[in-house]
Amino acid sequence: MSIELITFVLFGGLLLLLALGIPVTFALGGITVLMTYILDGPDAVYTVATTTYQQMTSPTLMTIPLFLIMGNFLVQSGISERMYNGLSYWLSGLRGGLAIVSIGVCVSLAMCGGFGPGILTMGLVAVPSMLKHNYSKSIALGSVMAGGVLGEIIPPAIIMIIFAFIARISIGKLFFAGMIPGMILALLYVAYIVFIGIIRPNDLPKIKIDVTWSMRWKALGEIFLPCMLVVLVLGSIFLGVATPTEAAGVGALGAIFICAVHRRLTWQIITNSCTETLKITGMVMWILIPATLFGVFYASAGAQDMLMELIQSLEVNRWIVLICMQFVLLIFGMFMDDYAVVTICAPIMIPIAKLLGFDPIWFSILFILNMQVAYLTPPFGWALIMMKGVAPVGITTRDIWRAVPPFVMIQLAVLLMVMIFPQIATWLPNAIF
Repeated sequence: MSIELITFVLFGGLLLLLALGIPVTFALGGITVLMTYILDGPDAVYTVATTTYQQMTSPTLMTIPLFLIMGNFLVQSGISERMYNGLSYWLSGLRGGLAIVSIGVCVSLAMCGGFGPGILTMGLVAVPSMLKHNYSKSIALGSVMAGGVLGEIIPPAIIMIIFAFIARISIGKLFFAGMIPGMILALLYVAYIVFIGIIRPNDLPKIKIDVTWSMRWKALGEIFLPCMLVVLVLGSIFLGVATPTEAAGVGALGAIFICAVHRRLTWQIITNSCTETLKITGMVMWILIPATLFGVFYASAGAQDMLMELIQSLEVNRWIVLICMQFVLLIFGMFMDDYAVVTICAPIMIPIAKLLGFDPIWFSILFILNMQVAYLTPPFGWALIMMKGVAPVGITTRDIWRAVPPFVMIQLAVLLMVMIFPQIATWLPNAIF
């Protein structure tokens, strides 16, 4: 069977199964195993077992549960509430201060546990607080969702670990390549909130709280240990003292210690943290294993040679090819889970980017920025679904969807900025490594 026909049957079958409502995991795994059996016979199905074993025992993927359990223990210790209350003391009296605090806490939680904790905890803590103080629904909801998805680009992001594993690039380089774009996004979110406070003051009323300096300094003291843990974890990678996996292990142990210091190391918190870590790790592996099988089969069938010949035969500027890949990622992200998009598209697009002469680390950041946009775009946007699950009574799906367009525009602006000025993503990892 020719590679062209294999491509048509493979992707056509995958799209058909997805259209029938079959989960991505079973659609990917089912079509791959079936095609392997048909083309290579029953003996070739043995690769399913060997590939699965290799994935589950990979030292690189051990980083995922370690960083997850670090974040879960910190969240369970009440760090998000303490950060929110402490920073709100420092920004009391500032118009839009609660929304800015929400962004700041989401950045901190992103450095502690990646995507998820920011939206879930701030959706429960910050959104009701902002609505209580008559903030507009769009700002209250949008700031938390946009801040929460910063965990996709600010290290240690789980999606970066998966991407680096699939693309065979340095996790450390990818972590630090995402740092500056992530901080630019956070600053632009804050700038947008301040701008709205100037042009529409009724949407962001000032809140007057009687706060003393002793309350402010005490609040900073309560979040000192988690901040030091983040510095220790990322700093050890930065200085080359530890690998990302080793740093994740130190972070997990440090998070348990912080939980104990705050007298929150109860059996219930241990159980909840471990259960949540197991759930997310299991979900990641369920998507990663069949998607890797898909990539192994497609590559062995000759897909890479076909794609290289196709790209080389196109008489178009390489930037047009790059822009087309961005559009494909944006569309895929609207209808598929970001892990599935990464595991399907990364093995195909990374070799194309290298062939066209683009820096793989820079292209990886563009890829991940696209996935961040996907989290905020309906109908599949995970951030929208998560917010609906924790939003106060009276918040409709329409309210949630109406809150995201300004923040999506900011994300697209940063994506364009990184595309035009690659040094935003490449300077820091090149300087360190």
